[in-house]
Amino acid sequence: MVKFLKALLLLQGLGCRAISSDYPSMSSGFDNIEPSADLIWTPCFQNFTCSRLEVPLDYSNKSIGTTSVPFIKLAGKNATAGSQSIVLIPGGPGGSGVDLLLTYQAVVSQFLGEQYNIVSFDPRGVNNGDLSLDCFSGNSEARLAFNRLYNTGVVNISSTSLEEQYYSSSIYGEWCNNAAKNESHGYYVTTPAVAHDLVSFIEAEAKAAGQSPSDAKLWCYGVSYGTVVGATFASMFPSRVGRMVLDGLVNSEQYYDNNERDNVDQMDEAIAEFLSFCHSAGPEKCSFWGPTTKNITARLDAIISQLQNHPVPISGVQSQELPALVTYSDLKALLIVTLYTPVASFPTMADSLHQLEHGDASVIAGLSDQLSITADGGNIIHCVDSYRRNKISTIDEFKSYIEYTVSQSKYTGDIWPILAAPLLCRSFQPNLPDDMVVQGPITGIGKNVSFPILFTSNTVDPITALKTARTMSAQFPGSVLLTQEAVGHTVVLQGGSNCYFGHVQAYFQGVVPPSNITCPRQYTPFIDSPVLS
Repeated sequence: MVKFLKALLLLQGLGCRAISSDYPSMSSGFDNIEPSADLIWTPCFQNFTCSRLEVPLDYSNKSIGTTSVPFIKLAGKNATAGSQSIVLIPGGPGGSGVDLLLTYQAVVSQFLGEQYNIVSFDPRGVNNGDLSLDCFSGNSEARLAFNRLYNTGVVNISSTSLEEQYYSSSIYGEWCNNAAKNESHGYYVTTPAVAHDLVSFIEAEAKAAGQSPSDAKLWCYGVSYGTVVGATFASMFPSRVGRMVLDGLVNSEQYYDNNERDNVDQMDEAIAEFLSFCHSAGPEKCSFWGPTTKNITARLDAIISQLQNHPVPISGVQSQELPALVTYSDLKALLIVTLYTPVASFPTMADSLHQLEHGDASVIAGLSDQLSITADGGNIIHCVDSYRRNKISTIDEFKSYIEYTVSQSKYTGDIWPILAAPLLCRSFQPNLPDDMVVQGPITGIGKNVSFPILFTSNTVDPITALKTARTMSAQFPGSVLLTQEAVGHTVVLQGGSNCYFGHVQAYFQGVVPPSNITCPRQYTPFIDSPVLS
């Protein structure tokens, strides 16, 4: 089961910051590539070309020096010398676009169109990118000690875990601040800076093609946190939008406020989908099957209640493995991570619940420990992004946040704060120039975005709720919302459908779909195999 969870963590490079933060990089092909202000592509990773684009550390003060951004390109099978590049903007923050493209090279061009080059990148502070910061400066004992203090499991306003998480969280920022003092400009990793870097990329690409850099426009597909990058880009540089698909929308205002509440709004709806699909699939397909959905629900609730009141000790004597105590938090970790990729993971969750029901708790032992903070890039990006607007810094603000998440989600509202980790930002003290932080609301209202943005969402997205896609679309007049009948985080991670990618490919060719189309379900949990695996 731990191996299964770690596989999901890799998939979450499309998704949530706290899960996806800097999963281990597959990439080493950038070591011998010299940074250049010109976009010089070098063969790498067999089927790819790579480049390190030199960009200013601070676009408002270029005299302080430069940093470099690693880009990777997969040439389309039908691409020509003049073919457009589509930039895949990874999730997170903390997700590696390089690893993402390497992982899904077999399908991404099929999804978006074989006539395009597919490009991705590691944003500042991530994996192959410059400015990566280890808050504990290699001190693994200090990191372990912090995780033991902070990762107290599920949280609610009546338990001591709330106070323990709140007061211990300040330790994290203090270590990060100390590390940043020894790493010049280690906090220069904000999302507005990444938006500027994308302008540098499209201008360098235009220059290399003999075109006018000032006329260059961004074509992109952004997922999860990548939608914050995309929306920020469109708000800052509305005339530079060529084509922009934003899939699995994060509420940008809530993100910059460090107060992401919309995320939990469809979590229980996704759990209800699990129960319904399990029943419909039958006992041959779903090992946790029951004669009615009500029966399956009652048995799930009984397992949760049992573990909440009676943790299960695992001695390890027979297997000669380390002892463990299986807790309510381990079960909640299983539930929340499974919701990201239901076609792939609902059957595994059913098997785990079946084993739990029959007395084998070892299947989920230690799952909540896998949510510990092992790398810092994603947290740093979010904390420096929200520093001036942070709305969860006092214990009363944290209690209000917990009250909301628990009220909105019976099943995962009490584990979500560990993943979202808003408390980690409360003692950060970045000293950033004004142009590196967000100025005003993220919106296209009154800005004349040069091409309509296509917002997309599953009908049930347990991590970035459908209502957020509607909220963000309303901020960009002329934009269109395309929905896919499916459950899970981001359309592309669930495999989408022929209908969905037909509209996306038509959009890249200049045909904006009508508003409010919903594509019918093509992949069903327990019945179909996952497209991405």
